[in-house]
Amino acid sequence: MKKAIIFTLLFCASVTAYAQQQIPKIGVIDYSRIVQQMMPNSDQLQEIKKIKQAIEDETTSIEAEIAALEKDKTKSHFNDNTEEIDEQISSLRYYLRQFVEEKNKELEEKKVLVPDTTEILSKIVNQIQYVAESEGYSIIFDSKDRNIIWWTHSVDITDLVMKKLRL
Repeated sequence: MKKAIIFTLLFCASVTAYAQQQIPKIGVIDYSRIVQQMMPNSDQLQEIKKIKQAIEDETTSIEAEIAALEKDKTKSHFNDNTEEIDEQISSLRYYLRQFVEEKNKELEEKKVLVPDTTEILSKIVNQIQYVAESEGYSIIFDSKDRNIIWWTHSVDITDLVMKKLRL
């Protein structure tokens, strides 16, 4: 009987110790806040995004217009206005080339003013990893993740990472 009780106690103790090792420590970080702090030229990054979006929007719009004109051209194949439609298509293609060239030059000018983001982002990720490992975290989530419904401030390591980055 004594052996059974000792065995049961040892079994419970080992299961408890094993279970405690399996509970992951989870942290949350405001990644965008850190990136904004590390990149003082974030306004320029926003302008670059706007220029890229403008190129994409205008390209889509003009290509749709060209496609509609080409459709009209096939419908009016028997009419005499195919030359007029060809001129419109050619004019739109020329405009699009000029627009894209101009916006690409503008993009290049803006990119020169922005630091190498790859190096900065790599440094941020390395510090997050360092803090997570040194503090015993198993998982770090971005606080902006829509899948996270709630968390307590005690698991937010943003300030700790920013301290390590000296922000």
